[in-house]
Amino acid sequence: MNLKILFVENTFNMRINVLFIEDDTDIINLTREMLQDEGIEVDVAMSVKFGIQKIKLNRPDVVLLDLMLPDGDGKEVVKWMKQSKEYSNIPVIVITAKSSEIDKVLLLELGADDYLTKPFSIKELIARIRALLRRYNSDNSKDFFIFDDLKINFDEMKVIVENEEIQFTKKEFQILEYLVRNKGIVLKREKILMAVWGLSDDNENSRSLDVHINNIRKKLGKYKSLIKTVKGVGYRFS
Repeated sequence: MNLKILFVENTFNMRINVLFIEDDTDIINLTREMLQDEGIEVDVAMSVKFGIQKIKLNRPDVVLLDLMLPDGDGKEVVKWMKQSKEYSNIPVIVITAKSSEIDKVLLLELGADDYLTKPFSIKELIARIRALLRRYNSDNSKDFFIFDDLKINFDEMKVIVENEEIQFTKKEFQILEYLVRNKGIVLKREKILMAVWGLSDDNENSRSLDVHINNIRKKLGKYKSLIKTVKGVGYRFS
């Protein structure tokens, strides 16, 4: 089954998370600063190996990829992503010093979604990131999250696990939705409590949240590990 992850609406204002696979620290620092000023979170990997590791660990919304990396060719990252069931739908923007038509055609054939040649305009990069996400999100007219055989319909408050609809209480669904829409972000307990219940964090409320999380995990079955506990802090959906 082809894996898709689709977000069309974002009622919880999820931030865009970008992984920048690049080994030039000057370019990294400038790009990260400019993107963060626009509300775009930037994680960095400086090699093919660590780039792939971070894609697996954090599942970014967009990958920015340099081709010339210390341990290999960035094209291998594109090829690996697009052949993967789990990561093939993550948009990839290649950023490189190469500018020949042959290079561009090859990258697009491999599955890269866009291409920028160094030196590039940060404003143009931001515009392309947002345009790519709009394009990916508009592929479906409804508000869904789909991961393999886990399907969440936010409009209808339905959760399907392996073709079976699982019943969630309203609060359980709201917690799950908040976690999913903020995927990859560590959410503090007090933030979840305030977003879902409008309550502050105290011992009683915190225990109630833990009980709800435990119930959600049970109902997600084999996908329960998508909800990670961050000890002493809160939870992260990845």
